[in-house]
Amino acid sequence: MSRTLLQSPFFRFLTPAHKRPVEEHLLKDAASQKLIHEAESLIERMIEKADGQNKQRVIKRKHKEFVIKIKLTHKQITLKMNDTKYTNSAIHKRITITCYRKYMKAKNGVGVIREASIHYLKNGRAHVRQVAESTLFNGLFYRIHRLDEAYTNGTSSALTLAEVNSLKAPAFNKQQDISLIRQEAIRYLDTVKKFSVDPLIENRLTRIIKQVEKLQEDFDLLDYEEKHTVRRMLKEDIPNLLNTFLSLSMKNQLDHKEDVFVSLSQMELTLITFYEQLEEKRREHMNHLLRLQKLRYEQDRKS
Repeated sequence: MSRTLLQSPFFRFLTPAHKRPVEEHLLKDAASQKLIHEAESLIERMIEKADGQNKQRVIKRKHKEFVIKIKLTHKQITLKMNDTKYTNSAIHKRITITCYRKYMKAKNGVGVIREASIHYLKNGRAHVRQVAESTLFNGLFYRIHRLDEAYTNGTSSALTLAEVNSLKAPAFNKQQDISLIRQEAIRYLDTVKKFSVDPLIENRLTRIIKQVEKLQEDFDLLDYEEKHTVRRMLKEDIPNLLNTFLSLSMKNQLDHKEDVFVSLSQMELTLITFYEQLEEKRREHMNHLLRLQKLRYEQDRKS
C-alpha cells in the first residue's frame, strides 16, 4: 500500500487511533528532541561496551525531566522513555519501542518491531499513536539494530559494510515538506559523526545543511528541477557518497578524502547558486508589486 494512501485523510479516518502515525510536529520541541537524543546516546554507550556475550541487561537513566530504560533479553530489546512531571515538553508522553532479537524474528535482516507506541496527553485527553513510521525515530531504530548485533557478535571500531548500508535516509515522498527532509539530513549527519568522519568533510556537511536552511522559507519559489536537485542531494547523493566512502579501508579513505570534499563543495556551491536565484526572484517580485501598486493608485487619482 502506498505511503500517500496511508497518509490520506480517508485512510486515517478508517484506521484505529492506536495504529495511526504520531503527528511529528508534536515532538519537535526542544525537550522531546533532547529525550530522543539522550536515548540514542545511551544506546551508543551500550554498543561501545558490548563484548559479544549474549547476556541480559537492564540500563536506566534518570533525569529531572525524563526517565529512559533499556531492557535487553534473549528474546527482545525494549526501550521506554517517559517524561516526568518536571518536563518542559508541550505534551506529557510515554514512548515504548520493542523489537525482537534478529535471531528470534527478523525481516530484511533486522529484528521485527513488536511495538512502537506513544501515549500522550493533549488538551486534557489521552491519545495513543505509533512511531514506527516517524522519521524522528529512525536513529533509534538503527541503534537498536546495532545493539542487537553488538550483544550477539561483539563490536568493532570500524563500520562493517552491512552497517554502512544501513546508514541511509528514508525514501521521502517528492511532495514532502523540505523542512522534514532537512531535519532527517541533520539526524543522518549526527549518526555519521559517531564514526570519526574527517573534520573537513564534517564541516562541509554542516555548511550544506545551513544552505538548505536558507532555502527553506521560499523553497516553493524554486523551479521544479531545482527543488528535485535539493531533495535528491539530501535523500540520495550525500548518503550514497558517504556510505561508500565509509565502507572503504582507512588507506582508501585517505586516498579519496579530497575527492569527497570537492564533491561536497560542488553541492554547496549549487545550493548557494539556488539561494542567489531566490534573491533575484524576490527582487523581481518586489519590483512587480511596486509597478502594480503604482498603476492601481495612479489610475485611482486620475479617476
